[in-house]
Amino acid sequence: MDRTPAALVERDGELALLRAAVADLLAGRSRVVAVEGAPGTGRSALLRYAAARARDAGCAVVHAAGSPTESALPFGIVTQLLAGPDTPGAPAPAALPLPALCELFLAAARERPLLLCVDDAQWADADSRRWLEALVRRARGAPLAILVAGTRGAVPAGRPGQDGRSDEAPAAVARLALRPLTPLGVAAMLAAAFEGPVDPAFAAAAAEACAGNPAVLRAVVDGIDADGLEPSAHTAAELPRRAAESVGDRTARLIDGLSEEHVRLLRAIAAAGPHLGPAALGELAALRTVPVSRALCLLTDTGLVEGTHAPRTPPGVAERALAGLTGADRAALHARAAVLAPRSAPPADPGPSADPGPSADADPFGEGPDCDERAGWRLLNSPDDHVPAADRLRAADLLATCGHETTVRRAAALPRTLAHPDTPEPERNALLALHWLIEDTAPTEESADVAARVPPLPVPPRGPAQEGVAALRGALSGALPPARVRALAGAALRPAPGHPPLFTTRLAACYALALADSYEDATAGLDPIVAQARALGARTAVAAALAVRASVALRRGWLQEAEQDLAEVEWAASQGSGSVKSVPLTTALRILLHLERDEVDDAGRAATAEVPLRAASGMWWPTFLYARGRLGLRAGDHGAALPDLLECGRGLLARGWTNPSFVPWRSAAALARLGGGDRTGATCLAAAELAEARAWGSASAIGTALLAVGRVTEGERARAARDEAARLLLRGDTPAEWAAPRRARRFRALTGAHGTPTPPPGAGVRTPGPFPAAHAGEPVREELTAAETRAAELVREGLTNGAIALRLGVSRRMVEMHLSRVYRKLGLSGRADLSRPLPDKD
Repeated sequence: MDRTPAALVERDGELALLRAAVADLLAGRSRVVAVEGAPGTGRSALLRYAAARARDAGCAVVHAAGSPTESALPFGIVTQLLAGPDTPGAPAPAALPLPALCELFLAAARERPLLLCVDDAQWADADSRRWLEALVRRARGAPLAILVAGTRGAVPAGRPGQDGRSDEAPAAVARLALRPLTPLGVAAMLAAAFEGPVDPAFAAAAAEACAGNPAVLRAVVDGIDADGLEPSAHTAAELPRRAAESVGDRTARLIDGLSEEHVRLLRAIAAAGPHLGPAALGELAALRTVPVSRALCLLTDTGLVEGTHAPRTPPGVAERALAGLTGADRAALHARAAVLAPRSAPPADPGPSADPGPSADADPFGEGPDCDERAGWRLLNSPDDHVPAADRLRAADLLATCGHETTVRRAAALPRTLAHPDTPEPERNALLALHWLIEDTAPTEESADVAARVPPLPVPPRGPAQEGVAALRGALSGALPPARVRALAGAALRPAPGHPPLFTTRLAACYALALADSYEDATAGLDPIVAQARALGARTAVAAALAVRASVALRRGWLQEAEQDLAEVEWAASQGSGSVKSVPLTTALRILLHLERDEVDDAGRAATAEVPLRAASGMWWPTFLYARGRLGLRAGDHGAALPDLLECGRGLLARGWTNPSFVPWRSAAALARLGGGDRTGATCLAAAELAEARAWGSASAIGTALLAVGRVTEGERARAARDEAARLLLRGDTPAEWAAPRRARRFRALTGAHGTPTPPPGAGVRTPGPFPAAHAGEPVREELTAAETRAAELVREGLTNGAIALRLGVSRRMVEMHLSRVYRKLGLSGRADLSRPLPDKD
């Protein structure tokens, strides 16, 4: 007697759709079906049912299954499918372009109707997902059925090709969402297993213990049958324990199938609970090769983790995850988690204050800000003219960093303090810089009367704060050459005795360095800002600085560093510590990061995040519109992309920000116009961007503009633009699109070149060319930066790279980068040579 419960109870609608798909396949029509549900809900059983029905009807069937241990293996799913008996032999998938790889399966389907099954697609590698998306676009009209099962986003939505040329209309995707069994479904499975109705008390207990999961129910019934027990009310008491054992066994099998880094992250979550954000968890787990967000998604897909902003393990998983550790290892893990927790968790409630401050109606912080921010607001609004200018300056700086520029304006303390005769000159210069930085990055008509009472920023700037603002101004407008921007920004970041260091103006200087292609210097300047904000406990300031650092990392192509910082910013926002004005930037970064990884569906979901309307007056709103336009381009929806990109351009031009290094909106808009059939308009936009880029002079801006010219024009002009772009973009610091290992594939896709591009002769030496050299070609300075000096000092104290990263609040890779530059500048062979004293910094 077969007591195994039927796996397809309450799946009548799903079975009917699969039968229709096989019938369409026999009739020569294509079908794409995605079966999505939690593990154990019968996804694989439905695939087996469809495969058996197709084989019985004479169709060819090929099958592949994803695995967490092979999710990074290129073309792993495709390789499995090609190994099936019903598909022709082929060379390695990586050796073929996607169209040719798709044609192998389409040709096989034309000879004999083909059912292609992919199970556990949530673990498919990125190359296989791109191939699957391309096959869905080409499936219409061929006798090919594609059946995919997974936990979420199992099959990408069909859309036109990414190069702007529409392929044949993609096949529609029918999505089947599997739900847990109802109590009636559980009773039906039990009746099938025990060949007759069972005790109602037993059925009710089984439905509760197994939570409607068919796989758990199957395991419980198998155990009861093996022990010779009857499905009675007395046996019902055994069900919770047996269900927990089944879940535990499944958990242990899942953990055994994870990679070492995923296991470490799971243990970190089990030890820390929801008290650490993603970035801190990645640090605790010592992730090296897997981005923390991607690792969290995989663990969530397996059901081992719940949530991504504040991850936690479901009941029973934590103990299984920690089972492989000794008692000493567990204690060490909990201790490290405790060290990281204060840095991530919100501060303790200070309790009632003797000074209740202003009324709730007057309090601009209606969303639960840090206590330091409230104190700063009270200080800035104090009518006491004897409040030191330095204190008002620090308060205004912190508030502006946290996105409360309007609060600083309404206080009207800056012009009053500027005009006060007792204000020291350094504070007056810094206040003036802060005022104009706010006016530049978040303009509003409300402050027109205040601005009229404030003098303009002097030329040349006076003091580090004004130099930082002047660097950003010159970079955004393109009015200053990159070399001058780098000089001003470098001066703004160097300590100057007697001059107060401001968060906002130093962030401005760092971002100006990134616009001038000086990514390493920008990151080196951002590291101490993040560390200082952490030390002060200013959580929103930490998030603001990390958002800028993530932006710089993404520009450079350091995707893992960008992911770590962005994950912490998003977690801080979920805890109420995010700046409203930074929401457009973080949303844009999330969209662009997904697009860099070819995760177009995830980018689309990120674009649906709510962006506050009041953030439209901030500096980052054009970046958000640009990212949304880029998403439209990648999805082939040129009609949706063009309005976003043109609105982005209007906002930038209204502010006088013409430098395409900030937002290359014209290049993207040119591609959108070309996709809509307007080649003339596309050519004009691309030519205008190239003119602005040459006027600015950075290699990345010129190269990106040349690529746009090469794509929207034809003939010799297009070929010359692509060749010139190659000479610029394949040397030195370049945008993320050209960072290895994506360089060859991106270059071939965008320029039409064949083979692997190689840097031109002497690229590493930076021989003089027709364009200004980027920062990577300048002579290396022998003087260590502050971040490099601090890292070297900590090495001399005996700290490991991981401990230094923890102390400085940066990634391990950033510590390694600092030390590499220390060794190069000082002529050292390695870590052991740092025992000698460091050179003095005058």
